[in-house]
Amino acid sequence: MAARGYRIGKIAEESGVTVKAIRYYEKIGLIPQALRDNSGSHTGGNRVYSAADLGRLRFIRHARLLGLSLAEIRRLLVVAGRSGCPSTQPEYQEMLRRHIDEIDERVDHLLGLRASLEGLLSLERNPVQPCSLNTCACMAPVRSTASSAGKPSANVNKR
Repeated sequence: MAARGYRIGKIAEESGVTVKAIRYYEKIGLIPQALRDNSGSHTGGNRVYSAADLGRLRFIRHARLLGLSLAEIRRLLVVAGRSGCPSTQPEYQEMLRRHIDEIDERVDHLLGLRASLEGLLSLERNPVQPCSLNTCACMAPVRSTASSAGKPSANVNKR
């Protein structure tokens, strides 16, 4: 870290967050407004960030990699700003459990889609009968033993 802090390019490199995202996070209040270094600049100076800003950006980046929304991250930052480790806070744990439930729902949905697509691939075709959009079953809902109302079968391993 420079004696006066991190310039935006350096903090972007150190945090793994793009310069554009840093400016956006600052604009929407996920990170505090950066101080300005007015050394010789007629444009208002360069943004200068602290080690605390770097930690906050790393936290945001990691949360985004976990698929959390900016609204969820905003709430987690409030929890993280309290004393003690955020992971011991009930609100933090509840939010992450809720996110796991949402992921499980998406996984179930995707497994249902996969089963439907596999069913479409396994349809028997009648090469003698002419096919048109009016008569074709290639995109019709498939009733499959591997899928029940879009749900994966019991033989699919769940975590």
